[in-house]
Amino acid sequence: MWISTIELTQFKSYSHAEFSFPQPIDGQNIVVIGGLNGYGKTTILEALYLCLYGKDALPYLARAGLKVDDYRGYPTFLERALNGEARREGADMMSVRVVLHRTKTKAVDIRRRWFFRANGQWHDEETVVREVNRDIPGSPRTDGKNSFYLSELLEQQFIPAHIAPFFFFDGEEVKKLADQSRIEQVKQGLEGLLGVVLLRGLADRLKGFEASKRQNISSVDEANIDRMLTELTADEDKLTALRQDAAASRTRLENAKAERTSLIERITSAGGGGGAIASVADLVEERTQLGNELKGVQRKLEKILGEKLPFHLMPATLLSDFRTQLQREIALEQWQTECRALQPKREQFATAFLGAETPTINPALSDDQLSAIRARIETAWASLFHPPPTNCADKVLHPYLGADLRRKAQEFLDTINVGQQEVNDLLDEQRRLLDRIEELRRRITRLEGVDRDGTLSDLTANLNKVTAEIDELEGHIRDETRQIAGLEVTVNQVRARYEQERQRADATSPVRQLLEKSERVRKVIDDVVPSLFPLKVKQLSTAMTRVYKQLAHKSQVDKIVIDNDGTTRVLSANGKELTFDRSAGENQIFATALIAGLAEVSKVPAPLVVDTPLGRLDSKHRENIFRFWTSDPSRQVILLSQDEEINSEFYRRIKKNVAVTYLLEHSDVGDGIGRTVARKGKYFAAAS
Repeated sequence: MWISTIELTQFKSYSHAEFSFPQPIDGQNIVVIGGLNGYGKTTILEALYLCLYGKDALPYLARAGLKVDDYRGYPTFLERALNGEARREGADMMSVRVVLHRTKTKAVDIRRRWFFRANGQWHDEETVVREVNRDIPGSPRTDGKNSFYLSELLEQQFIPAHIAPFFFFDGEEVKKLADQSRIEQVKQGLEGLLGVVLLRGLADRLKGFEASKRQNISSVDEANIDRMLTELTADEDKLTALRQDAAASRTRLENAKAERTSLIERITSAGGGGGAIASVADLVEERTQLGNELKGVQRKLEKILGEKLPFHLMPATLLSDFRTQLQREIALEQWQTECRALQPKREQFATAFLGAETPTINPALSDDQLSAIRARIETAWASLFHPPPTNCADKVLHPYLGADLRRKAQEFLDTINVGQQEVNDLLDEQRRLLDRIEELRRRITRLEGVDRDGTLSDLTANLNKVTAEIDELEGHIRDETRQIAGLEVTVNQVRARYEQERQRADATSPVRQLLEKSERVRKVIDDVVPSLFPLKVKQLSTAMTRVYKQLAHKSQVDKIVIDNDGTTRVLSANGKELTFDRSAGENQIFATALIAGLAEVSKVPAPLVVDTPLGRLDSKHRENIFRFWTSDPSRQVILLSQDEEINSEFYRRIKKNVAVTYLLEHSDVGDGIGRTVARKGKYFAAAS
């Protein structure tokens, strides 16, 4: 991984400058950019941060040792960064471009532009990213649009902002990492490099994901579904038992009727086939017929009283509201059916509209314009169907009723008409039948007196008993029939509600599975994070100790230990903590060893960009730290140096490891405005 291009346009003292860096190969992994103090070295580091991380860069610039205390917020920083000549000429744009290579053939091209008003006030910015494969740039993507975020790309393919200060920093200031008063900052950096921050961030995102998904399934009450299933099963079992009992009662009724017929025949025979006894059979038959008619009249009365009368006892407004709601729900269902029938045509229309070749549009529409047109088509299409017509229900209050049941209910309501005369007529008919049946009873009793040996009386008694049994069975069957009809309605309603809720639950089943997986992953993270940091810190201590021994003069240091709270301790061979005061140079060596250890343990192959790389280091420390820079020939090291750091003598020693050099030349153009020009292949005269 390496930086191949840094391009500055109207940025601070650079009107335009482009720095190109080759891939680190053949031991040439060092880039040297020379410039005197105030010539624009630190500007390059600032531009790198701003291009990659935007407004998130400011706090990390400070952590990297860059002095941004004088800047009051992101807008002020940008307004002061706009090139003075450009501001004087009324320029409205400033940009930085960085190209990051993951491999020789794959790269990411990032360009961030800031826009200003005529008075130099910043008002907007845009970041466009292209992934490059074999020098062929892909389609541009804008940060923050269409679910694309540069921060996520950098997190996956480069380095996120929170660990950037461990790779892009001021070498003179990085020594502060050795200050025990900055333990918390060091620990945060360690956690970021070791993946702890990413894991915690992942856990937080999983929590957010779970919360959003639970909102979609919160309306599904599994306990209620279970209760409905239990209720439905119990009602179905009861319905089955009632149907079986009714079938048995009908069988007993048929047998009783057959016995009655047999008794009538025997009574007729006992009377010799005529006279009074023959009249008994006729009277019994008539009484039976009248009894059946009486039952029919009673059933009509029961039907009127059971089905229609309750509706007339309801308040008129409630009945009217119920009828109106049914009509509006029927209208809503018809409208929804029409919408679903037209929905497949939406995409066909959009495709046909956008794909039409005539008339020719010139110039061709941009991707953003096409997206805007498509969005307008979607909005216009949606407006055809929303809101629903005014005669449609706002809310379905009777979801358990299908289309057929709603229409039947409406028809029933339209036929409710209980007249007093109809009831009176039925009551008159009932009284007439009862009177006639009583008259027949008296006649039969009189005729039974012709029985001399008691046989006829016994047969008649049995006939009466069987007739009473028939009446009882018929009444029982009517009651069971009503119970079955009512229970069938209940079962159908409960089954409809159950199926509806079950379908909703089934629809959320994939979401529930995702939630379960998310919770399991988050639990693993919660279990791993506490043990991950101590484990990685132990590895870091070992790597840091090795690098420190390579860089430092003092041989009494045997081991560097990093505690779980981020505290670092230097131990001697006998295990005692060394408390000697470290010089500024030694603190820089210590911090460099920390950074080197972090890079090794984290396995992040990011380049190092170091401003003021040698600072106050003596010659011995310089040699040692140079060996560190070149110890990994595949890691790019960009050094922003003034002439006294990498002087002519030191430059000659490292020249074979230098891939390219730049020299920053600066001039004053008046009004306190400076101009910086980058000369490729140049360095300070004494070193060239």
